[in-house]
Amino acid sequence: MATIIKSISFQNFYNYYGSFEQNTYRFKEGINVVNADNNMGKSKFYNGILWILKDEVYDSDKKQIESSKTSFSKMVSDKAKTEETAFDMGVKIEFLESGTHYSVSKIVHCKKGTTDWVFTERVDVSETTNGRTIPIQDIEDKKNRIQKIIPVELRNYALLQGESMERLVDLSSRAGLSSTIETLAGISNLIDICSMCGDLSKKAKKLSNEKETESSRNNNKINSLIEERERIERNKESNLSQIETYKEELSKAQARKDELEALQLNAAKREKFREIQRQLQEKINELKNKKKESEKNITSVLFANNTPWLLMNLQNSIDLFGQKRDKLNKDLTLQSAAKDPTILLPEGSPDIPSLKRMLETEKCEVCGRPATKNSEFWEHIKMVMERPRNSENTNTNDFATFYGNIQKTVGSFLLNIPEIPQEIEKYRDKINDIDIKISDKQEEYNTAKQEFMSAGGNENESGNMDKQNIDDHSLAERTIEDKKRLIERANDQIKQWNTRLQQIEKELDSINQSTEITQYRNFKDMMCCVETMFLNSKERIFDRILNSLEVKANQKYSELTAGNQVAGGRLCFKKQEDNTVQVSIRNINDNELTGLGTGFQRMKQLSIVMAIISSRIGNQHFDFPFISDAPFSEFGDNFVYNFFKIAPQVFTQSIILIKDLYDPNADDYLNEKGKKILEKMKNGEIDGTFYVNDVPEKAAEKKDIKNNKCYYPDKF
Repeated sequence: MATIIKSISFQNFYNYYGSFEQNTYRFKEGINVVNADNNMGKSKFYNGILWILKDEVYDSDKKQIESSKTSFSKMVSDKAKTEETAFDMGVKIEFLESGTHYSVSKIVHCKKGTTDWVFTERVDVSETTNGRTIPIQDIEDKKNRIQKIIPVELRNYALLQGESMERLVDLSSRAGLSSTIETLAGISNLIDICSMCGDLSKKAKKLSNEKETESSRNNNKINSLIEERERIERNKESNLSQIETYKEELSKAQARKDELEALQLNAAKREKFREIQRQLQEKINELKNKKKESEKNITSVLFANNTPWLLMNLQNSIDLFGQKRDKLNKDLTLQSAAKDPTILLPEGSPDIPSLKRMLETEKCEVCGRPATKNSEFWEHIKMVMERPRNSENTNTNDFATFYGNIQKTVGSFLLNIPEIPQEIEKYRDKINDIDIKISDKQEEYNTAKQEFMSAGGNENESGNMDKQNIDDHSLAERTIEDKKRLIERANDQIKQWNTRLQQIEKELDSINQSTEITQYRNFKDMMCCVETMFLNSKERIFDRILNSLEVKANQKYSELTAGNQVAGGRLCFKKQEDNTVQVSIRNINDNELTGLGTGFQRMKQLSIVMAIISSRIGNQHFDFPFISDAPFSEFGDNFVYNFFKIAPQVFTQSIILIKDLYDPNADDYLNEKGKKILEKMKNGEIDGTFYVNDVPEKAAEKKDIKNNKCYYPDKF
């Protein structure tokens, strides 16, 4: 008969303040739901079960499993500690197994000491048969009764907490696979027999060699053959051990390659588009620098030596400037002639002494007219005498020369000015051409960036991880090839040794044909055959169970993922060289499906667990409670409804602690999904019970469970 938990009670345990009677949950076969929001007792409820079964609790502060004996101070209700100086804290589970009622309690007496609390633990176990209750006193007997709730070997499949579903069963390790197969088939005796046969085979070989050596001490030929045979056997055994090591390394490399396959594909894609982006960015920067240089050079072309752009459309102005300069020269000449008609003497004539004498005599010796001192004529003679001789006046405002130089300088550009608009147009075309190239490269860059992001790229990442993944994938591929080559080489060597061993056996048979030795040889051959027979049997059972696992896991996976818009693919069990198994999700083309959400991944694990349970020889139903804390945290509505439909087919009793059906704003604290499931329970479509934890006082420091409402059934 199945083990059924009838009730779980808490006393001053975490936020379950009060007595056992105030904090009791009564359960039945089917699915039993405890619905509660965050920090409202789900994980503490689960900790109560862990304490009873494993003497452990999950420490949410450290995020790890801790020994209960070091956690009593955290397990005790804070409210109880503030109100009492001595009280009991505990958990009690009552269950039925094979018609017998059992009660298991773990209770800690808490007493406040001078500096700290003192905790004293006790375990109470009793069994009731035919109305008679008997307390269990022996420690080992107590442990045996507690194991009846869920046996140790099945706890990995029966106790799940959130992300621990990812680690339900390890088919990728030989120990994990063996444990799983043994759990399914109960073939531990067969495994023991295989081990025993191996030992007997070795002993038979050793005994046969010893007897042959003993009976042929003086026969050097026989002794030599026996020594060679023993040496080959040792080498063969060493090679077989090395092959196992190679297979383990090959399996690890294969698992690593499979793990990196999708990562490597996306990493290679990201690396490709990362490099394209880098090259495009370099080209864009190069074009921008070219444009910047061209724009910077515009200053020089404005004042270029051949055709300065500043003169654009000024050819008429140059002609006008020439005309005005000619007119200015004429006007200046006429003005000078009208103002001073006197004809000036040539430079150096008369000489200074003559001019000095004229000033003294007050008479001009050139024209003979009088030049009274300080008169206009006298001052003119003085000016002529005092002007500089044989030197130029650098401060002279020679406007004629100035304007003349302007006309000559500008005039040289006169013929090129009409070409300036064409040059400006060429410059603009050049800049526009660079802008178009930049725009095109930027568009290519954006496309490459989109491809990069689609492959899971992150702009803030350097790409070192992708390079490492690519390198690791390449290393795994090389390792796989190396190990395959080494295994093949070792097997070839073993074949050669086996051939030689057969030759040695024939030679020994032909030399020594005594009845006694023949009997030992026959016994040795028989034990080798028995060993091979049991090993082959074990392999066939392993293969058969794996095939059964794959079929049943896919059946459950299909049922659990039914109704989703996204196809979940199928599960593929691939046996490795070292007899480990890799489980992957494949599409209809047998390509691995990657990127499926956490809901699909957890359904994959749950499918394997259900397959393991339904593949057990002699029973296809799990006869022990299946208890899970927050199993649906990543599931969609379909996954939840499918679980409630499929779980009763596999688990005789399930206790599910969830928040996914909770609505703090609803009067009954149920969301639409919760109401649908509750309605199915009331209609008899789902067997079980439905609890909702209620915390009337909302203050964070007073999260004590005041009431656990049982919505269905109303009576037990």
